[in-house]
Amino acid sequence: MNIWLITDTHLGHKMLIEKGYRPADFEDKILINLNRTLKPNDVLIHLGDVCIGNDAHNNKLITKYHNGTKILVKGNHDKKSNKWYLEHGWDFVCEKFIDTYFGQKIIFSHEPQFIGGETINIHGHWHDNDHRKEPGFEEWYCDQHRLLALEATDYKPVELRKFLNQKNK
Repeated sequence: MNIWLITDTHLGHKMLIEKGYRPADFEDKILINLNRTLKPNDVLIHLGDVCIGNDAHNNKLITKYHNGTKILVKGNHDKKSNKWYLEHGWDFVCEKFIDTYFGQKIIFSHEPQFIGGETINIHGHWHDNDHRKEPGFEEWYCDQHRLLALEATDYKPVELRKFLNQKNK
């Protein structure tokens, strides 16, 4: 069993293509990479922003090919109720969660969280550019924050253990 992370899939978000933030085939890349990577007993943690519009169809695209556990940490575009997401393929839905994996206490969230001590925060939301970084974030954002940007992974999910072992950029 492996634990995989993905975030900000934004299926149906055509503006990302129009503005040049993502290639025209980004949705195909995401779905192909998920289907190639995930094995039946794996865990998928999605750090939010599954799609923009056509929610039932797009959530099904993310969840239907994977028989393992599917966790959704809701992002700012995931507006449905937790019950709705549970009825549309997700096994667990939350705003954020904290757990210990591979000896590290981790907060999994969509947006970066204020943290302290030895806790790591794995988050999405910022993509690989500065368009969502709020003024003053430098005062609290630190080496224990780990940005997962799908644009930087060639639209592939990343294995949690490997992500934790990567040097923070």
